[in-house]
Amino acid sequence: MTNDIDKLQNEHTDFAKLLDLLDAQIGLFHRGEQPDYDLMLDIFYYMTHYPDRFHHPKEDLAFAKLAERDSNTKPAVEELARQHRVIAESGSQFLDNLNAALAGAMLKRESVEIPGLEYVTFYRNHMKMEERELFPLARTLLRDDDWAKIGVAIESMDDPLFGPQVEERYRTIHQQITRAAQCGCAVG
Repeated sequence: MTNDIDKLQNEHTDFAKLLDLLDAQIGLFHRGEQPDYDLMLDIFYYMTHYPDRFHHPKEDLAFAKLAERDSNTKPAVEELARQHRVIAESGSQFLDNLNAALAGAMLKRESVEIPGLEYVTFYRNHMKMEERELFPLARTLLRDDDWAKIGVAIESMDDPLFGPQVEERYRTIHQQITRAAQCGCAVG
C-alpha cells in the first residue's frame, strides 16, 4: 500500500533531521566547543528506541516479502537487514560511550566523535539505499494484504517525537526542529 511506504519515507525525513542535529553537535565537539550532551543523549535514545524497535522491523518484514515476490532483490534485502543490526549495535555502543564520558570516564575525544560521525554517515547512506533500491519496488509489488499482515506482526506505538503527542524527554529536540522549520534554517 502506497501510504505505508509514504509513512516509512516520512520517517526517514524525520530521522534525517535528527541526524542533522546530531552532526551539528558532533561538529561542536570536534571544534572543542561545548555540545549539548543532553540533546545528543536524547537523540540517540530516540534512535535506539523508536526506529530500531518499530521502523526497522517493519521494513525487514516488508523487504522479506518483497524478496519472496522478486528474488532479484534478495541480496539487497539481506544487506539492508544486516545494516539494521549494525545500526542498532553502533547506536547502542555510541550511547554507552557518550554516557561513560558524561559519567567521568577517561575516554579519548575520538572514541566519542568518530563512532558518532560513522553512525550518522552510515545511517544516511542506509536510508538512501532503501529509498533508491527497495521503496520503489515495494510500492508496486506489495499488496494491501501484505501490509495488513506486517501491521499485525509488528508492535505499534505512536512516534514519541514526531507523533501526535511529544514525550517530555523529546521536547528540546522537537523545539529545535520546529524553530529551524519556522525560520527555514538548517536543523542544528
